[in-house]
Amino acid sequence: MKPVGTYLLKIFFFPLSKLPLRVHYWLSGGLAWLAGSLVRYRKSDVLINLSRAFPEKNYQEIKTLCKEFYRHFADIFAEAVWFGGCRNPERLRRANIMEVVNPEVLDGFAAGDKSIMVMYSHCGNWEIFGGIESYFPKGRSPFTEQNFCVVYKKMSSAAWDAFFRDNRFAPLHDRRNFGGYLESKNVVRYVLEHRSEKKCYNVNTDQRPYYEGSDSIEVSFLGQRCRTMSASAALARKFAMPVYFLRMDIVSRGHYRLEYLPLCEDASALSVQEIMDKYYALLEAEIRQQPANYLWSHRRWK
Repeated sequence: MKPVGTYLLKIFFFPLSKLPLRVHYWLSGGLAWLAGSLVRYRKSDVLINLSRAFPEKNYQEIKTLCKEFYRHFADIFAEAVWFGGCRNPERLRRANIMEVVNPEVLDGFAAGDKSIMVMYSHCGNWEIFGGIESYFPKGRSPFTEQNFCVVYKKMSSAAWDAFFRDNRFAPLHDRRNFGGYLESKNVVRYVLEHRSEKKCYNVNTDQRPYYEGSDSIEVSFLGQRCRTMSASAALARKFAMPVYFLRMDIVSRGHYRLEYLPLCEDASALSVQEIMDKYYALLEAEIRQQPANYLWSHRRWK
């Protein structure tokens, strides 16, 4: 049974979700000012992260990036609220908020019988990833509600956790019975139980480890050494999966471009360290191209 707080959140947000996307963007302007200037939500962390990532930029350039980040941060929230009202996938398709520009890269997955690992970051808007089928050209999506899996970390608030679970998969035909929403601690068991089936495992892979464990390794990220989770690379290596890096670039407000970049054809041929180094090299290139298109409010380096 869902917590009472989840139903209260739905009562508040669902009517908002039915408003046109342009209204949400108008509201997000106020939210950006509220978060960045009035509340100053994690602003010291944002400024420190940006200064460490781009030491060549002067103070005024860092301030400008910081302001652009809060605009994008507010848009993420606004788009997520709007996305919760996309119970009909056609509404999502008409909005064209995201598009996969190279669907042919995944033809091998569609035609074959091997699972794949997709590693992505906090670029773009990961909160509306559940509409992936609608982002491919019509008839070209290799993903279904049976073979698509997303790994997540359970939130400390049960009410918000249940709310986001429903919101993230609003366009699904059978949200209630969707089995591909995998809590991180259960992923290994799930992969083992479904190793004979073709699945696409999607893992957000730019987090610092929640704790210092055997699955965390050190990598170079934006000119600094940091520790990172590596369970996605280890799983891909164990089951010899092809690995893809998913870019989420901003083309314009209200339109993201998704691009699948092959990272390796057979992860068992590389070490975990090599896979993670390749991943972070691609992520760094993505961030340097669009610096504000990243979640700078989380502490990336100790």
